[in-house]
Amino acid sequence: MNDEVLAALATIPGLTVDSEKPSNIPGTRFFVLRFDQPVDHHNPNGPRFTQKIALLHRSFDGPTSFMPSGYAVNTRKATEWEVTRMLQGNQLYVEHRYYGESVPPGPPYEHLDIEQAAGDHHRIVQAFRPVYTGRWISGASSKGGMTSIYHRYYHPDDVDGTVAYVSPSTYSASDPRYVTFLRQVGDPTMRARLTAYQRALLTRREQIVPMMVAEMAEWGLTYDIVGADRAFEFGVLEASFFYWQFCPVDFCEPHLPAPNASDEELLHFYIDYLGAPFNYDDETINVYYGPYFYQSATQLGHPRFDEAPLMDLLRYPGQDKAENLTPVPVTIPFSHGLMARIEARTRSHGERMLFIYGENDPWSTNPFDARAKNDTFRYFVPDGHHGVHIEDLPEDDRLHATSRIFDWADVPFDPSAARTAAPLLAPEVEEDEGPGLRFRLPPR
Repeated sequence: MNDEVLAALATIPGLTVDSEKPSNIPGTRFFVLRFDQPVDHHNPNGPRFTQKIALLHRSFDGPTSFMPSGYAVNTRKATEWEVTRMLQGNQLYVEHRYYGESVPPGPPYEHLDIEQAAGDHHRIVQAFRPVYTGRWISGASSKGGMTSIYHRYYHPDDVDGTVAYVSPSTYSASDPRYVTFLRQVGDPTMRARLTAYQRALLTRREQIVPMMVAEMAEWGLTYDIVGADRAFEFGVLEASFFYWQFCPVDFCEPHLPAPNASDEELLHFYIDYLGAPFNYDDETINVYYGPYFYQSATQLGHPRFDEAPLMDLLRYPGQDKAENLTPVPVTIPFSHGLMARIEARTRSHGERMLFIYGENDPWSTNPFDARAKNDTFRYFVPDGHHGVHIEDLPEDDRLHATSRIFDWADVPFDPSAARTAAPLLAPEVEEDEGPGLRFRLPPR
């Protein structure tokens, strides 16, 4: 049987169709692809690796969503980005180099930087655009959104528009602006309750740490790299960050334990609502998020956390840094000024871009700016967290953002048929880079 889709994919240089899987999304076909890439784009004749891509196919002439993941890509089932669903288009979901199955040969992370990743994405777009001839809209959430912004910084004309969700710009390996944000977010009563909860955990660490270790062992998780006591303290220090990142106030506030709650209640919230212990275990560092911490220590930056209210109870002050959470030593200095240059260039010259943020999300501490004259806009979801979508925006903002996407994609837009905004709920936990709830780490 003549298969037009497979025949067209076969014409793309460097592309291999690994498999086609049943698609759970009506009207699409779901393929797992492998794309040949140079390890070093400055040495295209040097070593190579293959990059995994998940393709949702609808039509060759329709719009295409280009999603550069910030991490690994799950291909156990098809997933559909909000913009893809809006436009009823195709979707390329690309695994980031050094994550998942897209690991170059050679020393770990030798060529893990944003320019090399942007080179990966540039080559993919150039290879696929002759086959998928409609308009292209890039973007994703969190680190994936950051990656799409960096792609536009190095290759501004590759796509016709970009939609980046909850994507921060962090200036240093210990950026103090996150402390300022967390001292102002929400209301003073809620912040005081969180501090009291953090202090209660640290005061009872001798009882609670063994309980945490035992419960995490049921997940098969260990803490040999960081140490259980230090991992516990890091999680407590970041508890307010976790809370505002992923806890809608109406959902989490009733469950926040008082300082005199039982050890079990304190730990239950720490694990099941904040997901704190899943950020520092050996599997997270060695398998899933080691490259992220390395990137944070060298280019992307990392938050500083507010130690002042807890200082008398801390055993490891100043140690909660990305460089202490990598599976290999960080041997190169942080690229100071790089993120600020990208931010300034994006503000001045970034065209046809949308930035969507959650008002309460700590990752909105330093949002990318936008200029209407560049057809670029920024929106905040009131009381929003790290899982916000366009559908969560106030009505006027939602319709405006949606109209820009449809215009860039050259698809007619009917405001009367646009979806009514959904209530802001706790984000679903997706089965992606690995088991466990990993909350603060910017997912996908």
